[in-house]
Amino acid sequence: MKEAADRGARVLLPLGVIEEHGPHLPLSTDALVARVECMRIRAEFERRGLPCVVAPSFHWGICQANRGFIGSFAPRRETVAAMLGDILSSLAEFGFREVLGVCAHGDIENALAVMDAFRAANERGDIRARFCFDAARLAPFGLTGGEDFLLVVPPSTSAFGASEIPDVHAGDVETAIVSRYYPELVKTELAKSLPPVRLPDERAMDWLFGGHIHELSPQGYLGDPANFENVDVEAYLDDFARRIAGDEENTGG
Repeated sequence: MKEAADRGARVLLPLGVIEEHGPHLPLSTDALVARVECMRIRAEFERRGLPCVVAPSFHWGICQANRGFIGSFAPRRETVAAMLGDILSSLAEFGFREVLGVCAHGDIENALAVMDAFRAANERGDIRARFCFDAARLAPFGLTGGEDFLLVVPPSTSAFGASEIPDVHAGDVETAIVSRYYPELVKTELAKSLPPVRLPDERAMDWLFGGHIHELSPQGYLGDPANFENVDVEAYLDDFARRIAGDEENTGG
């Protein structure tokens, strides 16, 4: 670890939650997916000659959208920000000078907590902390993309075999990734039997702000998990890694 810090390796920090993911996926799905993504991003950076390490996954993000289900933990925003702040401070003490947070959980309150921590770390000045954030989400958060605590991720141009029904939660993409890398944790036959559940556009805010989860998705998923075998997981991960590595280069990393 010291050798990695001494040679200027950047840190990839997988960010997830403990949260229900339908009847077919484990509670740790988001943390598992974030770790898989970070491993692929590391490979892409190293292919470009940029040293990189993957930190242990952070599991204790905020579950607001589906906190009505057993298994979805909901720590307070200030608690999550404080925990992440301590992690970033520890990484700085270890000698690392740059960290990228990679989150596989889209909860609004969780994103705000992560930004709180990364913003504060940059203000302290002991480490450069940036949260990888989808370009499409900037406007709803009132962000410009120029914030020093963000690394803006451009949109993908391919669906990679994913269903036309978006994977909002525990759908085909998440199921495909966990099935590929942690097959023992997926109830695959059950996943194949699940009917698609589409989130109506007019109910999107109900989902994001919570309180209607059982009404919107009685089994705790939104998407088409049965389609998971059609998703090209490797192409999806390669594309994600290239979009992050490419944007990082374009923003002076």
